[in-house]
Amino acid sequence: MRIAYLPDGGTVNTAYRSLGPMRALAARGHDVRELELSRIDAWHDMLRWCELLHVHRVCDGGSVELARAARAAGAAVVWDDDDDVTRVPKGTPGYAEAGGAKGRRRLAARTRMFGSVDLVTTPSAHLAETFLAGGAPQACVIENYVIDDFMRPCPSGGPLRIGWVAGREHELDLDHIPIAEALQRLLDAHPHVHVTTIGIRLELDGDRYEHVHSVQLPQLLGQVARFAIGIAPLSPVLPLNVARSNVKVKEYAAAGVPWLASPIGPYAGLGERQGGRLVTDDRWFEELDALVRGDRARRRLAKRAQRWGRSQLLSRNVEQWERAFERAVGRTKAAATAA
Repeated sequence: MRIAYLPDGGTVNTAYRSLGPMRALAARGHDVRELELSRIDAWHDMLRWCELLHVHRVCDGGSVELARAARAAGAAVVWDDDDDVTRVPKGTPGYAEAGGAKGRRRLAARTRMFGSVDLVTTPSAHLAETFLAGGAPQACVIENYVIDDFMRPCPSGGPLRIGWVAGREHELDLDHIPIAEALQRLLDAHPHVHVTTIGIRLELDGDRYEHVHSVQLPQLLGQVARFAIGIAPLSPVLPLNVARSNVKVKEYAAAGVPWLASPIGPYAGLGERQGGRLVTDDRWFEELDALVRGDRARRRLAKRAQRWGRSQLLSRNVEQWERAFERAVGRTKAAATAA
C-alpha cells in the first residue's frame, strides 16, 4: 500500500498510534510517507500518490479539508484517537487544553471530521462505541502494542522495587484508591523494599522512595526493567479510566516485570496467564505484601509476564493495522468502481 500519514506532534500517544505503526508497516514493505498539515503546497501530489491517508487525533487546522481532498483524490481516509479528549475531567493536567468550551469546540470539529473519513481506529471498545455514537462511519479496535525499538535488556540484581508509571492525571485515582497508604505500609514493614513512581509524586516517607519526574518514551522500558513489581491502579468511579489502553501492563510484562492492576476497563480479563493479578481497591497492601514475601510466586509471574509481553510487541501485531487499512482501501476502490 501507499500510505500518507499525519501525526499529532511528538506525544506518547502519537508514538503508539501513528509513528510506531507507520514504521512497522514500512518495515513490512509498504510505502509510507509523512505529510505535514502546514505544507498545503504538497497536498496535491501526496494525495494523488497515496491509497490511504491516516490521521492521528488532529481534527482542526485544515485537517478536515485535507481529509476531503484525500477522498476526492480517491484515497481511503482513516482517523485515529486513543482518548476522548472532549471529556477531560476538571482537575487533570489536560483540562486547560481540552476541557470546557475547548472540549465542546473539539467535539464539533471531530464530528465534522467523521463526515470525511472511511474508518476510525482506536485501542478500546469503549472508545469505538463513543466514536460510532458521535458519527463515525465505522470503528475498528486495534490495541496499543509495545514498540520494539524501545526494548532494553533486563538488569539483574538491585533492591526489590515496586514501580508505578503514571501521569499526573492519576492524582484523581489517589482520591479513591488507598494506594499511597498501602505503599507506605510496605516500606514500613519491609526494610528491603523500595518504591519508584514515574510521573506522579506520592507523599511517602523515607529514603527508599524515589520520584522520577519524567522519562522519554524510548528510555521508559529501561526504567521499568528495574521494577520487581509494577502496579496499575485505576479508580472505577472515573469515566476516563474505562476507555484507557492496557499498554502499561504490556510494557511491564515485556520487561519481565510481574504486575498488579485494578480489575476494570483495559485490565479486565487479564490475570496470571499474562503475568499479573487483579486487585480490588481495598486489597492493595495485602496483594503487594504477598508478592513481596512470595519469591517463588513472583518469579513464576515474571516468566509468564515476559512470555506474554513479547507476544504484545508491535512487530508481532502490525498485521492488525495492515488488515484494517487494506479493507478500507478495498472498500474505497469498490465504491469508485461502482460509481
